[in-house]
Amino acid sequence: MNGLWENVAKLLELCSAKVAGIFAGNAGLFSYLEMTAGLFTFLVRGIFPLLTAAVLFLCISSLLQNRKEDKIWGYLLAKDGSRIPLKHWENSLGRSKMSDIVIAFAFVSRSHAVLTFRNGVWHITDVGSKGGVEVNGAKVEKSDLVNYGDTISFAGLEMVLAPAEEAGPGRKETAPVSPSPLDKQNKSGLAFTLILLFQILGAVQICISLGEGLVPAVPVTFLIFILSECLFYITVCWWGRGSFDLELLLFFLCGLGLFNIASANPDFLYKQLVAIYLGIVAYTVIGAVIKDPERARKLKYALVATAVVLLALNLTIGETYFGAKRWVDLGFTTFQPSEFVKIAFVMAGTATLDRLLTTRNMTAFIIFAGVCIGALVLMRDFGTVVVFFGAFIVIAFMRSGDLRTIAFISSGAAIGALAVISFIPYIASRFAVWGKVWEYADTAGYQQTRTMIAAASGGLMGVGTGNGFLANVAAAETDLAFGMLCEEWGLLVALMIALVFVFFAIYAVFLAKGCRSSLYAIAACGAASMLLLQAALNILGPMDILPLTGITLPFVSRGGSSMVATWGLLALLKSAGNRFNAGGAGDMT
Repeated sequence: MNGLWENVAKLLELCSAKVAGIFAGNAGLFSYLEMTAGLFTFLVRGIFPLLTAAVLFLCISSLLQNRKEDKIWGYLLAKDGSRIPLKHWENSLGRSKMSDIVIAFAFVSRSHAVLTFRNGVWHITDVGSKGGVEVNGAKVEKSDLVNYGDTISFAGLEMVLAPAEEAGPGRKETAPVSPSPLDKQNKSGLAFTLILLFQILGAVQICISLGEGLVPAVPVTFLIFILSECLFYITVCWWGRGSFDLELLLFFLCGLGLFNIASANPDFLYKQLVAIYLGIVAYTVIGAVIKDPERARKLKYALVATAVVLLALNLTIGETYFGAKRWVDLGFTTFQPSEFVKIAFVMAGTATLDRLLTTRNMTAFIIFAGVCIGALVLMRDFGTVVVFFGAFIVIAFMRSGDLRTIAFISSGAAIGALAVISFIPYIASRFAVWGKVWEYADTAGYQQTRTMIAAASGGLMGVGTGNGFLANVAAAETDLAFGMLCEEWGLLVALMIALVFVFFAIYAVFLAKGCRSSLYAIAACGAASMLLLQAALNILGPMDILPLTGITLPFVSRGGSSMVATWGLLALLKSAGNRFNAGGAGDMT
């Protein structure tokens, strides 16, 4: 294989030498081609923002329209004749306005009970109510089975459980509001075509820009990547299951990342391409696992144990780069354990709703979060600490709804953060230049000032991929990835990419409102919050709006561990959108 590659490389070098000889002998031809290349760059700089806007509009509008029938799993029939639909696999009942079913009576506890649908069977759980729960007159000590026709008493308020098809006359089914499959496929097909056009034009542009510095890895990588996208599209169209607009967005972001690497450090293109494929594998596996909620709940304990082992490994044999001990060298490759822990962290935050409202279960998650964040503090990976803590706040709020407890935890975290800033020199130096990097333009503020200069020089439409100077600054394709987008692709494209991560958060909330299970809602919101915070730190840090933390831009920055982890996190977001096509618990009809 190595010999074959060497022969291909020699052939390319020979061709390049022949072309160079022609140029040397014909200065006029060379000038003509140079002028043509300049015209091509000028034209595509105006096309790229339009293509980006069209791709994002098509994908995002299709995702937001991906709403299915509002399925009802059963009813609670009250004595006054009213019917309360059960729209989730786990339904919280209580006086609190945050309950799925609000019972506005003073004798009912704020969090009174949870009615759960598993494997075709209903269970009622008393979550510590004062008035208690009874089924057919028998007190429920913890959890009990409920059959259709049984009478459930909530502190004396009686209701009868009825199946959806026997709820009585007048039942109305909510009509589907999603577009027809043909319309969705046409919209996705157009988005895919525009993505290919964007990437082909970009590949031609960067090959022209690199000129004599062009290496075979650049055209080969983009050829393989584009062919892989085509194979994916053909496969999902043939399979014909579900929407794949989210995956198109991810391919678009990954393609931009490859352009950044080709401009700054093309030697890493093949590694990044492999990382994308590994990310797709992780995305597929995690998506398959979480389709069955019971299987996902069992697996999360193994993930938690794996996360603890990875963090311990990092603390014992991890290597320090740029002040943070976050890398583990295996000899043949290096990886960041904390990136993979993100998936376990979100999964650990998911549970059945009848366990969410118990102190014991919440305490276990707080302990695990403390272990993760404490380990990251010891590694001095404070950018990742912010990401984990932000996700913890989101998950803890969704699980408990207790603002006082969350405020107390946040206050303690703020005190700890002040102590870290005060007593750790590495972090103190980062904060010392925050907001005044121009005073340290050639020392501690070098990266930030160069990023802002580059972003300003790019203007609205950029200077063209491969033509920027920020690519020569250290960590350009990792920590300063957003700055490269601003310079080479323009502010319009860069801002639209930033809005993609905002959309992920909005989309998670959009899906959470209709999720059949709390597992999908919490997993989606936890994953989206991590991606949004990570993107915010990467975007705002080099611009001196926040302290520079040295964290990657999801899907765009170079990094194998980050790429695999972010694909895995998006699988959790995708699972919420796939709730109607899910297997296992999703087929409990």
